Amino acid sequence: MRRVVVTLAILLLILAVRTLVVGYSSYTPLVFAELYLLLFTIVATIPVFVRIADGPAGDHVILLLVSGAIAIVMFAFVAPQIGEPNYCGGRYLLWQNVRVPTLYRCTPVPFAVFGWFAGLWSAIWSIEWWSGKLDVDSASNRVPVRRSLLPAVVAGVAVALLVAATATMFIGTRSLRQLILAEIFLLLFTLFMAVPTLIRGEKSGADQFLLYSAALVGAVVAWNLAPEISGPNFCLPLPRSWQAMRDILNDVSRSVGVVPPTPPRLSAFRCTTLPFAVAGGFAGWWIVLWLTRRRKSVMLQ
Repeated sequence: MRRVVVTLAILLLILAVRTLVVGYSSYTPLVFAELYLLLFTIVATIPVFVRIADGPAGDHVILLLVSGAIAIVMFAFVAPQIGEPNYCGGRYLLWQNVRVPTLYRCTPVPFAVFGWFAGLWSAIWSIEWWSGKLDVDSASNRVPVRRSLLPAVVAGVAVALLVAATATMFIGTRSLRQLILAEIFLLLFTLFMAVPTLIRGEKSGADQFLLYSAALVGAVVAWNLAPEISGPNFCLPLPRSWQAMRDILNDVSRSVGVVPPTPPRLSAFRCTTLPFAVAGGFAGWWIVLWLTRRRKSVMLQ
């Protein structure tokens, strides 16, 4: 019975994804497909949290939720637009009075679901991997293990990709999607490096609220200090509601015989604020952590 239910759930998942990507002539199946994906995501997430409840990842639920939420936003922006603009529901109530699509699609929803699980499992793997590594490194009676070149190769590739992603954000690119992919990699790298920072902060006995506040202040200050190179920073596409209003404006202009103004084209898309914010967040965290340790060492003397 269990296998039958799982098989049926997977078949319905495939059908729902196909409805959202390929499109349907009626809007009602699209609504049911979105609701089914939401239900499937909730049901599939529950056993994940039950499984990690007794592990090291269970102590960092907030980090898991934040990682999944950020991945949802980023992957939804990467979703392709097939033919006409995506029609995902309530955010486009005004748009449907101006132009009714021939096929209803909503590609951001499958990408958002994939992003949720990608962000969630990336955080879980990072926490478990770093917890095991830090426990082994701190053990006094550890047994020497055979060194492998694989971690060094992976670290070298990750650093090279980090340099390429950061260079893309500063130098700029003509493809907005390429810029978003660079932002996704930077956020994943930040998540991987934030886990040992968080674990060391907890083991040091420092005030967690003070550390988080320092990281937030550092990120905000560095975000505002980021330079603008040959134009404003363009870190994310316009919100979906803004895109809908722009489509409405263009359609109304054409219907009354007015040529809509051509938006200025950027020579290159850049996002210098995100690398600055990441560096500022880590700087604020480590400065407060160093000051806390320094204060404790002075008091012990």
